[in-house]
Amino acid sequence: MRWGSVYMSSKQESKAKKHGAIKQASRKAIHDGQSSASCDAKAVSCEERIYGFEPFVPEGAKVLILGSMPSVKSLEQGFYYAHPQNRMFKLIARYLSLYNHSSVEKVVPLVSVSDRKAALTTLGIAMWDTVDSCVRNGSLDSNIKVATYADIASLLKKHGSIRCVITAGGFAAKAFKKSTLSLEEVKTGKLVFDYHALPSTSPANTVSFEKLCEAYDAVILPHLGIKVG
Repeated sequence: MRWGSVYMSSKQESKAKKHGAIKQASRKAIHDGQSSASCDAKAVSCEERIYGFEPFVPEGAKVLILGSMPSVKSLEQGFYYAHPQNRMFKLIARYLSLYNHSSVEKVVPLVSVSDRKAALTTLGIAMWDTVDSCVRNGSLDSNIKVATYADIASLLKKHGSIRCVITAGGFAAKAFKKSTLSLEEVKTGKLVFDYHALPSTSPANTVSFEKLCEAYDAVILPHLGIKVG
């Protein structure tokens, strides 16, 4: 559907860790762009506000994958999709193998953060999240409260090589629709990109890996110029 960098430096990584750190909820909460003088006593007062990462955008990136908010495990590790059962980097490893003209039967797992960043850079895939900060118990999207949204439109304007935007999961799709697709510059065609809402790669989504491959392959492979068969 069509709608109208580089590695993070050490300074950016430090900022990312700072953003990923847990902050006190006594700071002003914002919901859907509206300031709130005080947090709801039941929903927020005993919980802490968390902050996502800086965007990871390799130079010349063609595809941007958007999640909702980093999981607890990701916040601990300092990079996206860190839960061992999340299948995002299983997909990325598969694309790297195809890019290198290797067999998908002999895919090398991407375990370390450095390997994952290197793979994304080679492929030209950027990553960010639709939510900049929120209050959340655990890692489930259904627990996200008082969310502030990331300024994705500004990122797309800064990195004009990105022509395809993918949201991974239902929450990310809804947040992207509310925060970005609703903007006048998108609706009038001043900011143009291909957009696809794809399934979540989280272990909470029980769809098979084969089905995930079908959905993601159809979108990502053409944009990366990878031909199969």
